[in-house]
This record gives sequence, C-alpha cells and structure tokens, in this order.
Amino acid sequence: MQLSLWIGMLFILAGCNLASQPVEPLLTLESNPTVTIVLPEPLNNITPTLPWADARALVEGICFEAALDAAGRVFVLRDAAALTAFYDGVDNSQLCRRPVSRVPFDFSGGAVLVGLWSSGRGCTAQHNIVGVIQDAAAWQIRLRFETAGTCDYELLRPFWVALTGAGAAAVDVVVE
Repeated sequence: MQLSLWIGMLFILAGCNLASQPVEPLLTLESNPTVTIVLPEPLNNITPTLPWADARALVEGICFEAALDAAGRVFVLRDAAALTAFYDGVDNSQLCRRPVSRVPFDFSGGAVLVGLWSSGRGCTAQHNIVGVIQDAAAWQIRLRFETAGTCDYELLRPFWVALTGAGAAAVDVVVE
C-alpha cells in the first residue's frame, strides 16, 4: 500500500516539472514603426485580428465571366471616382448579361479598397494569409492561393479588403 502511494506521488511530482511549449506571438513589433504580423500555418480555426475589413460585398454583383477575366490583377481603389471607374470597366467589358450592382463605399479617413480574384481547378479554393507588413509608407499583403480536391471545377475566389487609414501608402498584394 505504501509503495503504491510513493509511486503515485512520484508521478504527480514528475508532472509538475513538465515545461510547456513556447508559443510564437501573432504580432511582432520591431524597433522601427513597421508592424509585422506573423501568422502560424495553417490558419485553420484561427481568427487573427487583421488591420482591415472584409469588402467582398462590394464585388458580389460582378458576374463570374468578368471576375475570371480580371483574375490575377490587383485593384487598389482610393476614392469614389476609382470605384465608379472600376464598376464602369466591368459594365463596358460586356462580359455580364446585366449591369453590375454598385455598392457605395466610404473612403473617408484614408480607407483604401484592395482586391483581386484568383482562379484554379479543384473542389474548393481559398486564400491563406502568409503575412502582412504595414507602415506609414507601404502595405504588403502576402497570400497563398490553394485549391483542393480532384474535381474538374473551374474555381474563382475573391480577396477584397478595406484597409483602414492606408491613405496614400503604396499597397502590394502578392499571391503565391
């Protein structure tokens, strides 16, 4: 009886000395004013706080054919005139059967719309955020576009965000 009590105490004490694994921070601040967000991979079940808002609602009314035609191009829209010109370009392409639905956007406070479509073949498609580098002069967003499955579907995935306070900063989106 006493021997099993000693063995049990030994296991309890051994468990107290287990070290936990270090966790990499989601946000790393460097000595200069640049903010680098390092995200773990994969991003499944993780909702990091990102410096933008989802803006896909602004392009929901664009037909598949026009979005496919625009796939691979990055759009940076800094004011209402640029957004109108973007919608006009879609309408003038005559790829959609109806005029595109136009959604207004508030560009006040230096908000900038940034977006693109990526295309591929498979059953599902998604953009994974690889990294974001942001400072007063520039933004760089790095994405990985991934398709999965052996379906022979032509897939098109939008990535459209509203950058808060980007103003005149250079914006670059890189898709791997």
